[in-house]
Amino acid sequence: MFMLMFKTALFLVIIWCCYFYRSHGCLEKERTHLLQIVDSINYPHGSSLFEDWIGKEYCCNWFGIECDSSSSRVISIDLSFIRDERFGLWYPNASLFAAFKELEILDLRRNHIGGWVAPQAFSEMQSLRELYLWNNSLSASIDSLRGLCELKNLRLLYLDSNNLDGRALPLCLSNLSMLEDLSLSGNDLGSYSSALTGLCELKNLRDLYLDSNNLDGRALPPCLSKLSKLETLWLQDNDLGSYSSPLTGLCGLTALKSLYLSDNHFDDSSLPMCMENFSLLENLDLARNNLSGHFGNSISGLKRLQHLDLHSNILTDEGISTWISNLTSLTSLSLEYNKLKGSDTMRGLCGLSALKSLYLHDNHLNNFPMCMGNFSLLEELTLFHNNLSGLFSNAVPGLKRLKVLYLGSNHLTDDGISPWISNLTSLTNLFLENNTLKGSDNMRGLCGLSALTTLYLDDNYLSSLPICMGNFSLLENLELPQNNLSSLFGNSIPGLKRLKYLDLHSNQLTDEDISPWISNLTSLTDLYLGNNKLKGFDTMRGLCSLRKLKTLDIERNSFGSSIDPCLGKMHNLGYLDLHRNQFKGNIPSSIFSNLTVLEDIYISQNQFDGLFSFSTFANLSRLLYVDLSENIQLEVETETPMWVPTFQLMSLLLNNCILNKRTGHGIPTFISTQQSLDTLELSHTSLKGTIPSWLLYNVTIDSLSLRGNIFEGPFPKSTQYNMSTLRDLDISDNNFSGELPPNIGTVFPNLVAFNMSINELQGSIPLSLSKLQKLETLDLSQNKLFGEMQEGLIGNNTSLKYLRLSHNELHGNILPKNWNMTELVVLLLDNNGFTGTIASNMLRSPSLIVLDLRGNKLSGFIPSWLPSLANLALLLLGENLFDGSIPTQLCQLQNLHMLDLSSNKISGSIPSCLNNISSWREKIPIQIDKSLGPQFERSIYVGFHYISSSEIYTSVKTDFNTKGMILTYEGVPFSLMTGIDLSMNRLKGSIPLQMGSLKELRSLNLSRNLLSGPFPESFQSLENIETLESLT
Repeated sequence: MFMLMFKTALFLVIIWCCYFYRSHGCLEKERTHLLQIVDSINYPHGSSLFEDWIGKEYCCNWFGIECDSSSSRVISIDLSFIRDERFGLWYPNASLFAAFKELEILDLRRNHIGGWVAPQAFSEMQSLRELYLWNNSLSASIDSLRGLCELKNLRLLYLDSNNLDGRALPLCLSNLSMLEDLSLSGNDLGSYSSALTGLCELKNLRDLYLDSNNLDGRALPPCLSKLSKLETLWLQDNDLGSYSSPLTGLCGLTALKSLYLSDNHFDDSSLPMCMENFSLLENLDLARNNLSGHFGNSISGLKRLQHLDLHSNILTDEGISTWISNLTSLTSLSLEYNKLKGSDTMRGLCGLSALKSLYLHDNHLNNFPMCMGNFSLLEELTLFHNNLSGLFSNAVPGLKRLKVLYLGSNHLTDDGISPWISNLTSLTNLFLENNTLKGSDNMRGLCGLSALTTLYLDDNYLSSLPICMGNFSLLENLELPQNNLSSLFGNSIPGLKRLKYLDLHSNQLTDEDISPWISNLTSLTDLYLGNNKLKGFDTMRGLCSLRKLKTLDIERNSFGSSIDPCLGKMHNLGYLDLHRNQFKGNIPSSIFSNLTVLEDIYISQNQFDGLFSFSTFANLSRLLYVDLSENIQLEVETETPMWVPTFQLMSLLLNNCILNKRTGHGIPTFISTQQSLDTLELSHTSLKGTIPSWLLYNVTIDSLSLRGNIFEGPFPKSTQYNMSTLRDLDISDNNFSGELPPNIGTVFPNLVAFNMSINELQGSIPLSLSKLQKLETLDLSQNKLFGEMQEGLIGNNTSLKYLRLSHNELHGNILPKNWNMTELVVLLLDNNGFTGTIASNMLRSPSLIVLDLRGNKLSGFIPSWLPSLANLALLLLGENLFDGSIPTQLCQLQNLHMLDLSSNKISGSIPSCLNNISSWREKIPIQIDKSLGPQFERSIYVGFHYISSSEIYTSVKTDFNTKGMILTYEGVPFSLMTGIDLSMNRLKGSIPLQMGSLKELRSLNLSRNLLSGPFPESFQSLENIETLESLT
């Protein structure tokens, strides 16, 4: 008996050992090939071997590798995202992969693959079922794909986001008869009309992705109807609507369940009647087209349609009313971003009783059909960004299942919601932000919504809240920022046991409003109290008791004295924002050394002083963002001996501190260990010496500012293989000397903003700057640069918006002949030695707002074509050699705010038509024509500070001669400043009476001319004039 048990146990041990070996081991041949493949990925620039692979013998345990449990052969290889893009394209040897006889899945995504070596080896990979090659660089060469035609058993092939055009799809792809899932998205297949013909024989295809391919209406061959098993077809983001009847080739796809056609410039005539053949269709996406709704007959028969997306079209009530009610199976309907008004013709929606989600936000709704009560299954309704002042109180009782309701950005009042809101007892998420709620007794209707977990009331006019807020026992998220709250609901706080997220930012709250109850919110994880009137010790102590807090934001208050050490006990804190307070004294090291999960620290713009050692953060391994800036008395020491950072920062801001005073004011050496650093601000920190090359040519830093220091010497040169990733570089206001490197445009190919003003640079401007095709801002002013504006220098840079070369020694013609800066907004070339006339090629910069050419040697007449630059707000041509008269055409510059023609040789009279300029008669902000381009619709970079489009003008410093002094207007004064300076010329005659109507004029200087007579009596109406120079 014992022997039998022993033999049985021995047998089981042997079986287990065999299983363990097969599960965790791997074939030596396959292990060797894996090492060869990985070594080749970045060759000859070093191995790409994963740390997970080092020291592990069994390749089946390696990261990205999976083996068969019985044969121990590799069946899956994931080597995605490994190739370093700096080393160019990779051409893998396909024979290395062919060695894996049982390989089923191969993932080589985003490796900059440009093609293959030995592509015929794919014929040996007959076990391969899935091949992922998206986001590579496979090109138009047929050879880059021909080898794939041998993968006869392939089920899935992803080739999206490569460089393929129609030539790259060989007809032999039809050999992949087993293929079920094919993605060709994000290529350029539309460049050849017959590109898709080879797909027609893929009879087993179920999912086909052809989106984002520049396909036009001729691109879909009729033979696609052969794909009788196709269930999902992605065609969005193409140009199919550019030709008539673009979709007739799809009419035979009767198995379709999902069809995506958004972003195709379709109009109502683009959708064929045969779409009613798609009787199995469940999902239809027609968003972002030009549909008005008169296409309904083509889809009204789709009885199984459940999800219909029509957002961002031009739909009207009349357009959808005749057919929408036929789609009775709809559960989700997206009609947002259209032109719906909510008239009676929208009653077609009333029959859609199966709806669970209805999206109607961003329309022009001012009312709604009463039949909304029919939506008894509705769970989510979005109505934000409309014109609603109230709702549909009689319909509300029918919305028994409504859980999520978005009503933000309307005109709702307390009276407008009180009659019906309490009936929505199933609501869990209610959004009422950006309305006109005041928090009166009529808001008590909210009190019955006991199921609420999320309530947004931000950006209203609330001064208080009802006591019944304590009924919200399930509430987890409460948003109340940007109201007028000066008192809260302390008595209700005990009921908010589950509250995790509370935002009270930008109110009028004081310590007395907060301190009595804040410590009771023990479940809080995120608390925002910024921009209030808090300053006291009791409030801080109350905050310290919230031990679950992960986010604490108390920025822009008036907290003084030192940081309370109790903050160090908030061990879950990951985000801490104390900036723009009045904290004083030392920064307590003990606080931060205990906050071991901290990721974000913002303590800038306080009054800290003394010495702070950066090694305090050494063990904060999760730290990503640090901002200690604008503490002008704070000494930050980074060179403490024997400390090693465990963190990898993404952003470090130390500007306007005193950096490394005790160790020689050098660049912090630990920065060289930061492999994820994106933003580095070290401006005005008293740094000295030279800038190390490793900093400028770092491969991760996106934005670097070192302005206002004492760096000296020449501009650092790059070493072999170094190519900077910098987009924004500001090293202005230092002591750099010598010439700019001739290859600067090559080694900084991604620059968007470059500022080296206020240095001692000499020589000419390098021609390689013309290679910076992404450059938007260039400031080389206040140096000693000389030479001419050479052909090809910057004249053809169509992305440049801000160019400042002021206060140098440049000469010659002011513009090169090939000037083509179509996006230029600000041009500052003052105080150089330019000669000649202002050439008409400046008209190629129609967006120009600021033109400053003062202090040169320009001559000739003031151009009469300047009004063609219709956006000009500042025209500054003083201190030149212009002669002739003031052209009356200048009176057409309706946006003109400041005109300086002083210190020239201009003669004749002052044009009486100057009173036609609207911005001098009325308070008109500088106008931007929307047609100038999308850069004025988003934030742009000017003066090396991110500002909105409306602030672009306030960042430009402008000197103006007034009261015998040179004054500088910047920021808000600049935006308000209007002025005329015609002094020191040869103007004759009397001052036009009409100038008395320029009521918004703030400065006028007509002195030192040959004018006769006194100021006209009409000048008494110049109510905003601040400086008026005499005529002598």
